[in-house]
Amino acid sequence: MKYLITICTVLLFMAKPIEAQEKNKIETCTFSVSIDCQGCIDTITKDLAFVKGVRDLLFSLEEKTVAVTYRNDKVNKEALAERIKKLGYKVEELKPKEANQNLGP
Repeated sequence: MKYLITICTVLLFMAKPIEAQEKNKIETCTFSVSIDCQGCIDTITKDLAFVKGVRDLLFSLEEKTVAVTYRNDKVNKEALAERIKKLGYKVEELKPKEANQNLGP
């Protein structure tokens, strides 16, 4: 019985660093994009949904921003910006301080 408890404890401690390592790969980048309607949001969503590593998209029509949550081991922010540009939108990366102000409370 002690042997089983020891094995379970060791496995539990081994799994923790793997979980922490996965969380470090997740990043969020905010872009200022020339969007002006729901159609723009749909177009970008349909394209970025198929990019490997993209986890979440958050749009603000009022501020004309797109926040992309992605895994940095699968894709980088430059590639994401390039994909949005290829759809015909003007894209500029916002610095973290600007991004927090634009997304609001």
